[in-house]
Amino acid sequence: MKNLKLNPIQKTRLAIRRAFAKNNMAQITYKKKSDETVGSYVIDMNFIEDMGDMFNTYSYATGAKHSGIRSFYKNRIEKIKLV
Repeated sequence: MKNLKLNPIQKTRLAIRRAFAKNNMAQITYKKKSDETVGSYVIDMNFIEDMGDMFNTYSYATGAKHSGIRSFYKNRIEKIKLV
């Protein structure tokens, strides 16, 4: 997935949640470059800093207690789903 594309239903849901100031979280499946493993992250869709081929956002690693601001390359995202 190169451009973080959401399907039309997810786009509508995201717009409505933003309008009512709700938390907009999405789960992404991301392939790491270093060892080609696939990890799952929950990201904050309200805080995305777009930087061309990558973006920064606040994220939570699935199964981990630590969270923080992480950078993700758009072309390594395999799946995105609003939660």
